[in-house]
Amino acid sequence: MGAPVHLLLVDDDEVDRERVRRLLGLPYTLQESATGQQALQLARTHRPDCVLLDYRLPDIGGLELLPQFTLSYIPVIILTGEESPEVIVQAMRLGAQDYLVKGQLSQMGLVHAINSAMEKASMRRDIEQKNQQLRELASALTLAEQRERRRISQVLHDHVQQILYGIQMRAHLIALDSSGQDELCEQAHALEALTHDAIRITRTLTVELSPPMLHNEGLVAALRWLANHMADNYGLTVNIRAETDYESGSEDLQVLLFQLVRELLFNVVKHAGVKQAQVLLYEEDKRVLIEVVDHGCGFDPVRLMHGGPDQAGFGLYSIRERLALFGGSLTIDTAPNAGVRARITTPIQSACASTPGGDA
Repeated sequence: MGAPVHLLLVDDDEVDRERVRRLLGLPYTLQESATGQQALQLARTHRPDCVLLDYRLPDIGGLELLPQFTLSYIPVIILTGEESPEVIVQAMRLGAQDYLVKGQLSQMGLVHAINSAMEKASMRRDIEQKNQQLRELASALTLAEQRERRRISQVLHDHVQQILYGIQMRAHLIALDSSGQDELCEQAHALEALTHDAIRITRTLTVELSPPMLHNEGLVAALRWLANHMADNYGLTVNIRAETDYESGSEDLQVLLFQLVRELLFNVVKHAGVKQAQVLLYEEDKRVLIEVVDHGCGFDPVRLMHGGPDQAGFGLYSIRERLALFGGSLTIDTAPNAGVRARITTPIQSACASTPGGDA
């Protein structure tokens, strides 16, 4: 036989409490409280498996008390004197597992409601734990990706570019030594030009993967480089207005913020139909905020709720998920033909939650 189920009955009416006592027997143990404050104290002393909570209490309303239990994954069944759809809907929204009308209580109905509520709360707790594990895995993968980007960037800069510089110099020397040999000289110049293109491409790739100025000079310097990069390569004029240097954030977070601003600017290039955008960086209420603003065609915000892999909504959803790992958020203010204001918000000092293994 399993352990008894510990119930907490919160009701200020002695007659109603007696009715519940008579309906319940083994395998239940029952603690009773006539007030909300006493119920909270009892729950802290001995955690209940389920709470039977009266809608009306003399000190705290049942609906006000409800989240105190549900946030701790304690299942709650609301007891009401009459069947009120408004109360029922509100209770369910606040996390109640079920509701019972006192005048219609039966042993079978009460036992079924208790067992069902406990099962639902257990499933919710398991889902939350799995979601937390997924968030921790996503956190580790995000940081691993950023560090791998930086490692590849360093390899390109420290090794591949140096080799290409060597090839370019050798081609230049061959061209100098081959005067009078037109065909050889032409091939040497062609090799020099190809090497020059390869150096330019690897230099761009190095900076795009992990901008060295981001690690050496900070986020604002990296955003100014990004503005020049967008103008040179995509014809998008980006005005950077920084009211803070934001040097207190973790390096991982600064890298992520740079990548997210870049994605938002690419969205401007692809979807806004304009050639200008603005990036604002400032601090407010112990948070750092970055706004990417354009006055383009905008879009219907409903698209954000139905984004797929080939839609802009999916990219914005991805930004939201990555920001959440650092306690940050993304809000979008837009409408058709009204431009877009994307606002990134993070704590001023933030580290990615649950970062297993530390630096690779």
